Amino acid sequence: MPEIEQMGESDLDIVTVTPFVHQVGGHTCVLQVTPNVVCKPYQENEVMFYRKLPEGLQGFVPFYRGVINIKCDSDNGNVTFQGEVPKGFMSTLQETNGDLPDKISLIKDNNSASEAENLRTWSDECIRRQIDRYGYWREGKVQQFIMLENLVAPYRYPSVMDLKMGTNHMSRDASETKKRMLEERWMSTTSASLGFRMCGIQVYKNDSKSYISHDKYFGRGLDKNGVRDEMMNFFHDGFSLRKDAITSIITKLRHMLVALDTQRAFKLFSCSLLILYEGDSTLARDVHNKPLLDIQTCINDVRLIDFANAIETSNCSNEDITSKAGIRFGIKSLISLLEEFL
Repeated sequence: MPEIEQMGESDLDIVTVTPFVHQVGGHTCVLQVTPNVVCKPYQENEVMFYRKLPEGLQGFVPFYRGVINIKCDSDNGNVTFQGEVPKGFMSTLQETNGDLPDKISLIKDNNSASEAENLRTWSDECIRRQIDRYGYWREGKVQQFIMLENLVAPYRYPSVMDLKMGTNHMSRDASETKKRMLEERWMSTTSASLGFRMCGIQVYKNDSKSYISHDKYFGRGLDKNGVRDEMMNFFHDGFSLRKDAITSIITKLRHMLVALDTQRAFKLFSCSLLILYEGDSTLARDVHNKPLLDIQTCINDVRLIDFANAIETSNCSNEDITSKAGIRFGIKSLISLLEEFL
């Protein structure tokens, strides 16, 4: 699709954009453009990665939909997001925003919020941070976002875990102060020992018909045993351990390792990995009557996201190329951990 930055106003449509309630990790806000499309703040390096994505990785990352301009307005505690998209974009997706509200109130009291609003705790925190960080957004100016496939769209009650992958979360543009802060974080969390740490959890419990969630600060405080316990809790639906989901996800992680070993275009020092499965165990059991491929592709999934630290190998030094820092160790550790549950 054409890039929005190359288009005039007459080529654009205005659409209502809303908070993405299933954001469980990250530090920048994720918004929802349509039921199948979300967006996140523009980063040049990440856009470059999606535009030059190796063919072998296409099934392991979200589908890239282009760039959108987002305007944020605030009125008496309500926040409104408006997006500019190329004309025909909505009809091309053959969907609408449905009955999404024009204004979304940031949550102030989780105890009195509905279940859907409770899921927005971390989303609202990231929106507040985004508004505070970028003064021009507060002034009604636009900010560029990139549009990506909404990975939770196929699920009725998505259980989602966000893992920060990598033993060394390299950022070339970071200040020395930030680099020291990142290094301290690697060494004080399971990033150093396991190659990943938990950055967000949302799990649907069938016994209580409700979600349990944890943010990245909770994940930073976990040691190896804590990670193991929380991983098991993530795959427990309130009645039983979802070994069907675990088995399928292990298979997908192994395929992901093969794809990473095969591609030579990028060095991935760090990124995030999303684990997703259908939390409604009744629906998941119904799907077992379908071919195995349907179960693996629609009910359980793993995807890599967040590629600000993806560097083209042609731009890497020899030290970068031979560095042990990366995500493969973390994926192998994750596979070993999951195999213990079977």
